[in-house]
Amino acid sequence: MQLSVPFIPDTAYAESLAQKKADLASVYFGLPARPAADARVQSRTVDSFLFSKILGRLAGIKAYCLLNSRFIRPDLYLDDIFLSHTLDTLRKLDETIGIQGIVFSDLYFLNALSRTGHELIPELEAVPGINMMIDNAPKAFFLLEAIEKTRFRLPGKLVLDRSLNRDFHCLEKTVQGIRQAYPQMGIELMANEGCLLHCPFKLTHDAQISLSNTGLVREQTHRLSRTLGCHDTFFHHPHLFLRAPFIRPEDMTAYAGLADTIKISGRTLGPDFLHKAFEAYIQRSFDGNLLELMDATGFLADFYYIDNKKLDPDFLNTLANCDKFCKTCGICQDLFMHTAKKKTITLKPYKDMQ
Repeated sequence: MQLSVPFIPDTAYAESLAQKKADLASVYFGLPARPAADARVQSRTVDSFLFSKILGRLAGIKAYCLLNSRFIRPDLYLDDIFLSHTLDTLRKLDETIGIQGIVFSDLYFLNALSRTGHELIPELEAVPGINMMIDNAPKAFFLLEAIEKTRFRLPGKLVLDRSLNRDFHCLEKTVQGIRQAYPQMGIELMANEGCLLHCPFKLTHDAQISLSNTGLVREQTHRLSRTLGCHDTFFHHPHLFLRAPFIRPEDMTAYAGLADTIKISGRTLGPDFLHKAFEAYIQRSFDGNLLELMDATGFLADFYYIDNKKLDPDFLNTLANCDKFCKTCGICQDLFMHTAKKKTITLKPYKDMQ
């Protein structure tokens, strides 16, 4: 099973990916331009020429550009200059390295781009982002019908909602329905986001990120997560991490026949994190702190060490077959107590924080 991994403009990281091309199905990245149309908080603009030059090391690997913000500034949907600039930037990237398609989470934006008449659009797949939460076949059908009404190509793959990772009955039913209607459609699953199962903060969190990326308000999403959101929940109830619908590297084989590719997340966490994550999933094994492979819950690695190997051999079967009514169950809490060690907090010398 091949991987879909983030691309960031780091030469050493790109070289390590280039050496593993046989294990890669695709790379994905945010558009190096402003204003942002990305589902992650944007802190800086990347030089497009440098970006293309480094990405060129991965020639032959499918590349997808993320235009997956929950929404953009309302006036931009009708701003011909902004829409044309976005598509012209995509065209330059396509001419340099070849782009398979875009990933979107905002159908208003997809329709606005489609109606520009830009010549690039019929060459691009429109892939619904994972934040579209495709958790059943009918939802997939309605999204695909909406894409068919645009000038974009139908996607070659669908990324299914994280919640299906721990619900094999629904996953099998969803995949079967999609493949019956669209036999050539690839199925992709997210491996290592690690956030709360059916996270109740998610839609608001996505909206807050989109709002901050408009430039209309100051970015405070990280602060809110730490004080009022999922980070605060995990900090006070760390055992809930084990309930999160992540896929361990060792458990990838359980999804053979259901998924065609596995997606690695964490593109804002830097090249060292990404290299560790994709190596673990390529090797189908990780001997270390499981939290160090996680995107949303990686911060817990500063406080706890979860011995990944101690979760073998029945971790996935146990949690996939529970009823998810956690008030009457202590499985995750007991498992956390037996596999996790609390770390001693030490302060780094000031000189090491520069």
